Amino acid sequence: MAGKTPNPCLVCNPLIKFGTVLGLARKMGASLLATGHYAGIKIDNTGLYHLIKGVDTEKDQSYFLAFLSQEQLSCAMFPLSELTKKEVMKLAEEKGLNPPVKKESQDICFVTDRSYVEFLRRETGFKSGPGIIANKKGKILGSHNGIHNFTIGQRRGINCPASEPYYILGIDAGKNSVVAGSKKELLTSECRVININWVTEKYLFPVKVNTRIRYRSQEVSSTLFPEADNAATIRFDTPQSAVTPGQGAVFYLGNEVLGGGFIDNA
Repeated sequence: MAGKTPNPCLVCNPLIKFGTVLGLARKMGASLLATGHYAGIKIDNTGLYHLIKGVDTEKDQSYFLAFLSQEQLSCAMFPLSELTKKEVMKLAEEKGLNPPVKKESQDICFVTDRSYVEFLRRETGFKSGPGIIANKKGKILGSHNGIHNFTIGQRRGINCPASEPYYILGIDAGKNSVVAGSKKELLTSECRVININWVTEKYLFPVKVNTRIRYRSQEVSSTLFPEADNAATIRFDTPQSAVTPGQGAVFYLGNEVLGGGFIDNA
């Protein structure tokens, strides 16, 4: 409803898995909570917990854990940190685990029997209505049936005939409108990130980092410029496409997660 594209996993891990579930585990007498994330933890000689990538570079899930606190990391165990997905599958087969995994799911776990759009439509308090689709200059290109149908970079479902395909460039929740344009107009050189969680150390001065702006994207070289209230501006060495408000931006130095925040605007 705010025109942003959230990543529920980034909220679930600190709030549900290492919040509610960890609390339940402690009541049961457990001191650690093990999950199947492909990520790792290292402790330095000062007692700080460092979040690092899993050895399986294709399945690394450290991105989803960037909002965990030091206390939560101290109670976390990631048994798959040194294993690849192929090795895990082989172990499962050797142990006779059933049923075997036929395919991987990339969907949100709580949206099971219907589409995201249908799920949202059934949520209490959800409101949406038709509006206009315009280009960056304000020229009306067509209409839409609700901003919840769109995300930045989307190509399908715009239904505005043109010689070249349109892509979603922006969503204005206040005006209930969508901005569309060409693929090259999706490029941006920087974005602002808010509500940053620093895993070990809060950076007060500009620092070179590799930034991942969504899980299914490669880290890109960039410079982080810290601001007040745990915010920062991220300036990319090379302009990036479809930088999406609401998604998580996670900062790496080598194979270590420095922290992460939510993209506010681009």
